[in-house]
Amino acid sequence: MNELSLTVILGTARPGRRSEGVAAHVLDVVKQRGAVAHLVDVADYNLAGTGQESDRHSLDHYRDIIAGSDGLIIVAPEYNHGYPGELKLLLDSEYDSYVRKPVGFVSVSAGLIGGARLTEQLRLITAALRMVPVAPAVHVTEVNNAMDDRGAFVETSLSDVLTKMLDDLEWYARTLTAARAAQG
Repeated sequence: MNELSLTVILGTARPGRRSEGVAAHVLDVVKQRGAVAHLVDVADYNLAGTGQESDRHSLDHYRDIIAGSDGLIIVAPEYNHGYPGELKLLLDSEYDSYVRKPVGFVSVSAGLIGGARLTEQLRLITAALRMVPVAPAVHVTEVNNAMDDRGAFVETSLSDVLTKMLDDLEWYARTLTAARAAQG
């Protein structure tokens, strides 16, 4: 099988977002594992629905990336016990390209809960979009202390959980990609 193509979705456009550093680290780890890695940043898309041609082109670009991906990783912060609205708008802009593709989750929180509620909600949303949520999820708690100066996780336990999640994601990506190809 060809090398995997995995897409990391950065799910917030909020100024000063700490999730950006976490997404960059996840993207680096995916590349180190030998996959072709793409970053989709919700901030790069005009999701206000203005209907302008440039807006549709941006969403077409998103759809092309998702169509060419074997699996997805959503990196997002938990805001007020939920997920960012711009992430929901972006996810809802596509359907067909998600079907039977695995998705992993990396939640980011400044507090101690680590985005567990966000992850549970995204599991429901992605299942409704016919994606295959994988476990375990990575919960980055106290994000202000979770990354070192190089942008890597300070706690080896976070790196270990990320490795386990990516192992499962890659297994499902290979298996489901082969099954979709066999089905035609």
